Amino acid sequence: MALQLTSLPTVEQYDVNRAIIQPIFMGQDYMQYMEVLPNIKGTTVIDKFNQLGKITKAFTNGAFSAEGDSDKGATITITPSRVEAEIEFRANELFNKMKGQLMRDGHDFDNVEGSVVKNILLDLIGQGVKADFNRQLWLSDVAEADADYGIYDGIFQAAAEAGATALTREYAGLTTQADDAALVAGNGLKIMQGLYDSAAPELLEAGNHVFFVSGDIADDYMASTLESSSFAAAGYGAMVNGVPNLTYRGIPIIVRRDWDVAIAADVAEINGCTAAAETHRALLTTKDAFVVGTDFDENSVEQWYSMDNKAYRFRVAYMVGCALKDAKLAVYYTPNAISV
Repeated sequence: MALQLTSLPTVEQYDVNRAIIQPIFMGQDYMQYMEVLPNIKGTTVIDKFNQLGKITKAFTNGAFSAEGDSDKGATITITPSRVEAEIEFRANELFNKMKGQLMRDGHDFDNVEGSVVKNILLDLIGQGVKADFNRQLWLSDVAEADADYGIYDGIFQAAAEAGATALTREYAGLTTQADDAALVAGNGLKIMQGLYDSAAPELLEAGNHVFFVSGDIADDYMASTLESSSFAAAGYGAMVNGVPNLTYRGIPIIVRRDWDVAIAADVAEINGCTAAAETHRALLTTKDAFVVGTDFDENSVEQWYSMDNKAYRFRVAYMVGCALKDAKLAVYYTPNAISV
């Protein structure tokens, strides 16, 4: 006779030691293209010397005659701001939840020290801080006076303030790009071509170039060139196998899909666009043209258990600011002009 257990209820199995963290957009690494000024503690002024030229003249037998003093240019000023992220967590919220099985006994039940929960929190905080660093460093404008985008001037704003060449949707080389509209097919390639064609000779001569582009520009560039039937075998190979590292005229392209997400969500606080659909923007520059001053260290997380508040607390604080060394070393595109 077979033993029947059909009366036992069905159950679900839970794993209290595992968790899934919602993905967050970090984007490709870009700091290798910046000159990082570490341990910055306040406003920092850097000397700038202009190039010398037309100092070689015909030989004469006369006395020494200097062609003039070394031409010292305007200084470069980095004005960093102090930012911080503070997170508080009460393990009491885990009662009647899966992770509640990991809580301590007695009066120390809110202390997540040494538990899987703390590791999850540290991962969440680390990703969140780095995502904020990326978003603010690129898209901030202190004139916006916004809690998330108005703390200091980011890279696009720094380029505009320095007087770098700027292209907008009205650039003659683009297929008609309507205001408040998504990127028109084919304009991704034309934007990068326009940036290259508009670059100063000093930028083109500098070498070590890099494009930074939004996700929609990168996708349009792939679709209109590398996957185009006009490129036959090469286009088919790119469409089937993908391209691990995009380039334009041999210049590496760093794709920043976090721009698309941030602009779509917070367009009202971001300079250079007026509608959520206007996520397309790009920058052509050279290595070390931008100086990023910061004392940011992703490992510097203060953490402690507050017995008075029955909560575990985390804090990350750092200084950050940026500047463009010379207006000739960058050219950028935004759908609308960036106000300065």
